[in-house]
This record gives sequence, C-alpha cells and structure tokens, in this order.
Amino acid sequence: MKFPEKNSRSEQILTAFLKGPMTIYQGAEVHGDFVTRKLPAGIDHCKMVELYCDLVERGCLIREGIKYKLTTRARHQLEKESAPEAPRSIVPPRVRNFFAKPLFLGYSPAFPWRRAL
Repeated sequence: MKFPEKNSRSEQILTAFLKGPMTIYQGAEVHGDFVTRKLPAGIDHCKMVELYCDLVERGCLIREGIKYKLTTRARHQLEKESAPEAPRSIVPPRVRNFFAKPLFLGYSPAFPWRRAL
C-alpha cells in the first residue's frame, strides 16, 4: 500500500471514507468538489473517477460494485494519524531551589551566616 501525500486531494478522499463505504457521488458530497481559484466549479467527474481509480491501484480503497471502501491498513493508518496525543502534565515538578530563594528574612546566599536586622 502506497499512502498518498500529506494535504493532497487523495488524502481528503480517504479521510472522508472513515465514515463508511460510499459511491463517488456520495464521496463528492462529503469531501467536496475541490474548488480552486482556477476551477470555481470544482473538478469534473472524469478527474474524480481518475483519483478514485488511483487510490484503488495504490491499495488504499477497495471497489465493491459501485461503492468504494477503505482497506483495513489505510483505516488504521488514518485513525492513528487523527488520534489526539496523550495529555501532557501541566503540574510543575515539586523541586525547591534553596539557593535562589531566601530561607528567612535577611538571608543571602553569599553570606548565609550573616543576619540583617
């Protein structure tokens, strides 16, 4: 299986198929027609069929009749990429720096034996 490039049309098509098997027309409703400045109406149906056939050849999609569905390897790859990261701890460590913080009033690290009154 050769996975498509990041932020490409093919990757958008695959993320749309996480919902379940769809036809090309149902997929175009979910992922859109890829409207750009040059193509304000989106890409035509022939180009869409070409994209889907390319994903079948790469091994990311399986064609069953008129519907397409994700392969299990592609599904696991997409779910792994879209999973949120483990939460990081926001609690600071409980280590005190006794040399930077005065222990009592009048204390200085340079002269610990001297007390200011």
